[in-house]
Amino acid sequence: MDTWHRLSDASSLRFRAQSASGSGWNGSGEGTVATSQPAARTLVFTESGFWKQDHGQRLRFSNVYRWTLLDSDAAIRLEHLRFGEKQPVYLFDLAPQSSEVWESMEPHVCRDDLYSASMRLDATQIALHWKVKGPEKDEDIQYWYR
Repeated sequence: MDTWHRLSDASSLRFRAQSASGSGWNGSGEGTVATSQPAARTLVFTESGFWKQDHGQRLRFSNVYRWTLLDSDAAIRLEHLRFGEKQPVYLFDLAPQSSEVWESMEPHVCRDDLYSASMRLDATQIALHWKVKGPEKDEDIQYWYR
């Protein structure tokens, strides 16, 4: 699967977060991605870099995400490993709409919030676009992996 190979080749990232809810999560960042493949159908992204709020200071960030190729090979799951690999935080499952476009299979409900995403592949990067909507959240997050 070309998408899987492209994900495994990621080594850098940029992102932009916009919040319409006033949470203060407006800003951008960039960093590195260390990929590992602990199992044939699993990729782990260990991300680190710097985040700058639009009107704030520059801060370090780190995240660990697990991508899993589901049994059907027709979907990829993304989980945040903020509590470790044994307690993943499920984010969403993506299914292909074409060879370049993947979309959330359905929005994921986390308390009062809905998480959804789309992923687009082009010749130079993978663009992952998240949306988080809820009573107190209205977040738009874009990641670009190279």
